[in-house]
Amino acid sequence: MLIDFRFCNSRSFYEETELSMRATDDDTFSELNTFNVGEKILPEDDNELIKSAVIFGGNASGKTNVLKAFAYMSNFVRLSSAHVLMPNESFAFKTDADKENSFYEVEIIQNGIYYKYGFKLNNGIVKHEWLYKREETLAKVFERKNEKLEIDGVSEESINLIKVPDNTLFLSIGNNFNLSVNKYLSEVMNWFLNVLIVFENSYNSLDIYNMENYKYKIQALEILNKADIGITDFEIIKDKIATSSDRDSLTKLNIKLQSDPSVIAGQLKAELESLYKIDMKTYFNVFDNEDNIVDKKEVMLFKDNGFNSEGTVRLICYLGWILAALDQGRVVFIDEIDSKLHFLVVDYLLKLFNSIEHNPKNAQIICTAHNVLLMDENFRRDQIYFTSKDHRGRSSLVSLADYTGVSKNDLFSKKYLAGFYASLPNFSREKGEE
Repeated sequence: MLIDFRFCNSRSFYEETELSMRATDDDTFSELNTFNVGEKILPEDDNELIKSAVIFGGNASGKTNVLKAFAYMSNFVRLSSAHVLMPNESFAFKTDADKENSFYEVEIIQNGIYYKYGFKLNNGIVKHEWLYKREETLAKVFERKNEKLEIDGVSEESINLIKVPDNTLFLSIGNNFNLSVNKYLSEVMNWFLNVLIVFENSYNSLDIYNMENYKYKIQALEILNKADIGITDFEIIKDKIATSSDRDSLTKLNIKLQSDPSVIAGQLKAELESLYKIDMKTYFNVFDNEDNIVDKKEVMLFKDNGFNSEGTVRLICYLGWILAALDQGRVVFIDEIDSKLHFLVVDYLLKLFNSIEHNPKNAQIICTAHNVLLMDENFRRDQIYFTSKDHRGRSSLVSLADYTGVSKNDLFSKKYLAGFYASLPNFSREKGEE
């Protein structure tokens, strides 16, 4: 579970920015859109979290950069053990901002334990890193400032034997050592490994529909039927196209790609030493003149590009991970969830999270969107965020709950379009006007 995400000096965000999943004292849609985590994890007056948050804002206002900031943090945690230099994308529109530290921090709950983990870095070099946990009281697990490392319950003599490269997070390699804190390092690492981050140009694998005894496939077909997509059935087609250890097969693949890019029409997935192309065969009913079903039409989702709408392709690619998140109680970030999708489809997907029946494990979704009508569909004020960008190119992120004079009965979309909550494009402004 995600409690808070804070960051600064990252992409279009220069000042410290917070995306919080903490519920306010608003009792709107209580229990449906919120859940309690228990007094042993968070204080009694602060132990309610929201299940979903949607970020609205104009083009280039910073919506996607909130997700990309988290993606950077997550990728740095996941890949840091490989000692790959990952320069942080510091704010671009301030002199010497690239010489200042970038900051990333999360507060999370994993297996019933509260954690606060974060780091500061500059040009991919870690300057400060810390991890705290709370079981009965808040306690430091470890802290690292440049080359100085402190680990709870570990002697300074033993710590001196641990060498951490300056472009590597201790969290990522700590389990290489036999330490009393390994349990906590593993749990935080596993939280990051289980978060799903989805951007339009990086669809996740369709392979998930073959998992869990086809459970997600069955659920997806029910939703596709409700959306009146027309697909009556589908199956995943998985073709091996190269072996990473076989240079000849990789060379042949590269030659094929140069002459025919459609060779990789589908999603690519590496498993062990093999590279697979994954596509989906979809089935449609064919009718005679008396409306009797007489045949099935087979269409490949990617290979037969253009038959299915872009919205259908996007829905299918997202749906498996959404269903997996709900089933497993995971956190999922989705950029532009409403792009190419009908309003009612997006509304339905978000309501799956804001539900007791469909979300018993309290999965969370954080997404960006443009369709302002979503604001008025059973959302609380603390679930709605706005991004704006000022004349200096600095983005800001503000929750609707932070505005005064906002009633829970307001038509949020109307006030947003009138400019009450965030700056919007002003197409009536004349050239030269501020």
